[in-house]
Amino acid sequence: MNKKQMLKEQKRMKKERQEASQLFKDDKEVYNVFKIALGVVVFFVLAYVIVNIANGNWNIFSKKNSGQESFDSQMVMVGTMFNKSEEEYLVLAYDLKDDNQTFYSALSDEYNGSKKLYILDLSSGFNTSFIGDETVVSSDLTKLKLSSPILLVIKGNDILSSYKDESSIKNYLEGQK
Repeated sequence: MNKKQMLKEQKRMKKERQEASQLFKDDKEVYNVFKIALGVVVFFVLAYVIVNIANGNWNIFSKKNSGQESFDSQMVMVGTMFNKSEEEYLVLAYDLKDDNQTFYSALSDEYNGSKKLYILDLSSGFNTSFIGDETVVSSDLTKLKLSSPILLVIKGNDILSSYKDESSIKNYLEGQK
């Protein structure tokens, strides 16, 4: 090999090394972009979780939260409250998420009367179309509007009576013992 050919060969090899190193740099750039994108996604997920915990939407430190997902036989929705097997029963409707309503949750927990007591959560999304500023008691679901709290006495498919204030609800439930 003469000197010209050797120089040509060295230039060719140098060019190939540069191309190979450029490909390696491109792979590093793709990898770095991927790491940055993954970091951004993880940041937003963590921010979402922290905000929900801080706002109280997720109470992960409470034991009360552990069994809440299961079906509660005492819970009813407005659309199904007339479909119960008992002849006569009670439905206590109030906002379960409202901290000021602890009186009603304690009242329902202590109730042990002859009639079955069901709880209707007015904060549930399934019941929002039946919530109104003023209560309209009707066995016709198209006319029914509830405001919190209210106790309904139901027999068959009819609402026999309703109790709207704290003292009348308490007196009626204590009278059922």
